Amino acid sequence: MRRLAKQDRDDVYASRRDYQEIHVARSIRLLGGRGGLDEIGWTVDPVPGGTKSLFAAGGFISVPGDAEVLLRVVAGEVAVERPYQIGDAWARLGVALDAMGPAPVRVSLLFSRSEDYVDVWGLAAGTTEFPVSNGAERPAIADLNEVHLLPETLYLDHNSDLPPTLVGFNEVAEGAEIALKKCSYCGRLLPVGPGAPGGLSFHKHNAKVSGHQNECRSCKKWRINNAFNPLRTPDQLNESSVITRERRLLLRENEILQSIKEREGRGLKSIVWDRFDRQCFYCDKPLELKEVELDHTRPLAYLWAIDEYATCLCSEHNNHKKDRFPVDFYTQAQLVRLSQITGLPLDQLQLRSVCEPQLDRIRSDIAGFAEKADPRAFNAIARKVIEFRPDVDLWGELKGADATVYERVWQDAQVRPEQVGGAVEDIDNLLDSLEE
Repeated sequence: MRRLAKQDRDDVYASRRDYQEIHVARSIRLLGGRGGLDEIGWTVDPVPGGTKSLFAAGGFISVPGDAEVLLRVVAGEVAVERPYQIGDAWARLGVALDAMGPAPVRVSLLFSRSEDYVDVWGLAAGTTEFPVSNGAERPAIADLNEVHLLPETLYLDHNSDLPPTLVGFNEVAEGAEIALKKCSYCGRLLPVGPGAPGGLSFHKHNAKVSGHQNECRSCKKWRINNAFNPLRTPDQLNESSVITRERRLLLRENEILQSIKEREGRGLKSIVWDRFDRQCFYCDKPLELKEVELDHTRPLAYLWAIDEYATCLCSEHNNHKKDRFPVDFYTQAQLVRLSQITGLPLDQLQLRSVCEPQLDRIRSDIAGFAEKADPRAFNAIARKVIEFRPDVDLWGELKGADATVYERVWQDAQVRPEQVGGAVEDIDNLLDSLEE
């Protein structure tokens, strides 16, 4: 039997889409000369804008050592300043103001000490139109100035060029490398590193080849979540998440969820919330419906789909349970009570086993399943199955069924891209992060 490759802290799902590709570019190094570099700045002539426009300035910066930089925007009698603590890791900075008249605007970066050099990428400023649709209003300036969204939320034209009127430095040179990734929504190339995933323009996503989500922080916030989530009930949001996870692992729709909705007239999350007296089963903490985390009870990692035996947990204890079986997480008294509430027999709660019907379905067309599955998901399933069914070697069965598919899937399952980061410690955590 071929030894299975164990997933470790460098494992991620592979994606071949171009918005998961990493582009490595060189920043521009601004040299200060003998006297050092204390301030750089440039002048911008705003253009008239509509009701959705704003004046914005921002970019990405790195200095040797630790320092404080002050981003200052001065337009007539209006002056806005934002301090940032930065160092040799890439830092993000930006500020948004309501659109202003045609008078020149001065944008400056002032350093707390004289620097030998400063590396910059994507410095930009000017009037920009916030991309809202369907007659929606532009977010308030205070919301756009949230630090964790800047400068992506400004929708400036970031690129490697310096502002044409930039002054305050002695000469330029080739700066440090910066890693960029395309946003799948707005198409901009924005920084992701180097450094820990999630620190720059994209949220962390363990399951992606780049270690980051497809969409930049701003598109995820303003153009996807805010436009979509308010139209959906907590049940619908939960069902969408469950369906996504199970579809990725089991390659099938959850017919149980639909049958429950048709029979009961509401979603499973609401039903389970009421069944557990609207509190966490583990700690008895009262929960609002939006706070409920629906646990599979028997773990999805071992092919158990969500069903009417689901458990109501708070986020803390759902995270603690992860892919453990009930018998490995609850006390005997809790198991008895859980059986009484869910209706799942106590002997079933005490078992550690793979879901045999789902396993049989996979084995019945293993080559077809492996071709459609993500290679790392297939590998994870094979490892989980063999824990309790040592007689079932899914990799061996795949090789016997179709050697060509086996070789391709096996090779893909071993790939560990260089541009990865973050931990994938169990299949449930990995699946939780598989949201498109």
